[in-house]
Amino acid sequence: MNGNRNQKLLILIVLVVISSQILIWAVRAEDNKIENLHSFFLPLYRGSEWIKDIFWGWGKFFQDQKSLREENQKLKEELEKLRADNILLQERIEELKIKIEAGAMEEKLPFEVIPAQVIGRDPYDWWGKAIIDQGKEEGVGEGLVVVTYQGMVGKIEEAYPHHSVVRLLLSPSLSVGVLVQRTRDLGVVTGNGEGLCIMKYIYRTSDLREGDIVITSGWGENTPRGVVVGRVSQIGEDDGSLFKDVIVEPSCDFSLLDKVFVIKALSEKLE
Repeated sequence: MNGNRNQKLLILIVLVVISSQILIWAVRAEDNKIENLHSFFLPLYRGSEWIKDIFWGWGKFFQDQKSLREENQKLKEELEKLRADNILLQERIEELKIKIEAGAMEEKLPFEVIPAQVIGRDPYDWWGKAIIDQGKEEGVGEGLVVVTYQGMVGKIEEAYPHHSVVRLLLSPSLSVGVLVQRTRDLGVVTGNGEGLCIMKYIYRTSDLREGDIVITSGWGENTPRGVVVGRVSQIGEDDGSLFKDVIVEPSCDFSLLDKVFVIKALSEKLE
């Protein structure tokens, strides 16, 4: 009986030992497998982390670029608004300057003037017509003379309630009585349609010279005497003609025509 018990105990011990060895071997084998798997997947893991970092970096980069674009767009809009405000402010300043210059001009000249702004030119008659922003309601009437500080611009051809059409000095359709300041020769100036003027009726015997100043003679209604028209730039003579061929360069720069003054009423003639 005791022998059987001892035999069973021995068998149990042997089984326990064998089981322990199997377990140890299994654990070691499993550890080796885990180690092998770890060694296999570690580069893949690191690669995935690297790829993740790249995508995260690119995502952040594009997000930053989007933010920069949005910020730049806002800055552009603000800049455009500032530019628009600045343009409006400049126009306000120009309007004030016109009023100030009109006051200064009225003090210097013995007639009243109406300040005006050139708001258009006739595309089919560029050298012939201009449009100003003052009309009948502001005291502008047909036939009134238009000037700048440089000299004569033309005459009002058509007047409307709040704008007027100016027939420019350069137009062949406008004739102005003039006087050569140095020689006192009388003549008539009319435009040649190409940016210059022709002075007619200057006799061949005249001592006219290039550079002589030409002014208005005061001939004609609402035309004051002494407004500068231009300077003689070219003199020619034709055989058999009683008169010289005279070209006058206007004193006013018609390519930059902007602020003008309409002579509203004459207080006295200039001598």
